[in-house]
Amino acid sequence: MTASSPVPCPRCGTTVSGNFCAACGAPLGGATCLGCGTALAAGATFCHKCGIATSGATPGREAARGRANDEMPPARPPGAPPRQASHTTDRTPWLIAGVLVILIIAGVFYSANRQSTPEVAKMANAGNAGNSVTGIADDPGAGCAPTGRAPDISSLTPKERFVRLQARINTALEKGDTACVISFTPMALGAYANLPATDRDIDARYHVAMLEAQVGMFDNARALADTIMIEAPDNLFGYYIRAATAEFAGDSLKAKAAWAEFRAHYDAEMKKNRPEYAEHRPFLEQYRTGDGAK
Repeated sequence: MTASSPVPCPRCGTTVSGNFCAACGAPLGGATCLGCGTALAAGATFCHKCGIATSGATPGREAARGRANDEMPPARPPGAPPRQASHTTDRTPWLIAGVLVILIIAGVFYSANRQSTPEVAKMANAGNAGNSVTGIADDPGAGCAPTGRAPDISSLTPKERFVRLQARINTALEKGDTACVISFTPMALGAYANLPATDRDIDARYHVAMLEAQVGMFDNARALADTIMIEAPDNLFGYYIRAATAEFAGDSLKAKAAWAEFRAHYDAEMKKNRPEYAEHRPFLEQYRTGDGAK
């Protein structure tokens, strides 16, 4: 059979002549592989030797094969060693792990170098050493510096704690030690707050009011003076607190008015022999005869 003799197409049955079917494109015989030159059987779509597609494939199948060939690696020639699989490394897990390691290291470094804030001494155990209540040495030259272990003042009553702290503040005032006054006043006020109602007598309220006036708590000091006056009208301590608070607040007019009231009621009040008067008589007499409020 020659290529020019009409023959039926082995694929579609159409009678055609030549090397390829005019209807479907299948080889009619005598066709050779375009890749390796091997003679192809009639109607062969692929070369039986190298596997390459023949030119007789229909346009639709050829297009499909073209797309497949674009996505798949070319056919491996006979005898060629197997292809090594291509591995694409995903670096995302490694990046995440690296970030976590950095964060952990930073956290450990921060914890190791963070400065801790020292705690303020509790009112129930004020100070650190020295005086049995205040924790400050009784030596006049010791100032407010801690000198040893914190004392055990659990055996003292709330009133004893308050009295000792208040006495330490008076000592600091006499020395002009403002730092100690500011340091111990909150402790004394805390001790006063822990006093039972029966121990918050006029003398205790007088001392607390003066502490508050010295550190600028003027409203609190005036309020305590009012409670004294309600309990004991014309009490000398009530007038004194009002005068002293006005002085600290810079109100000379109110200070002089309160001092005038103090002097006006002095004789009558001292005849009442109140306990707070007996304890502070020298001080009260000095205030009455002195310059009073400036």
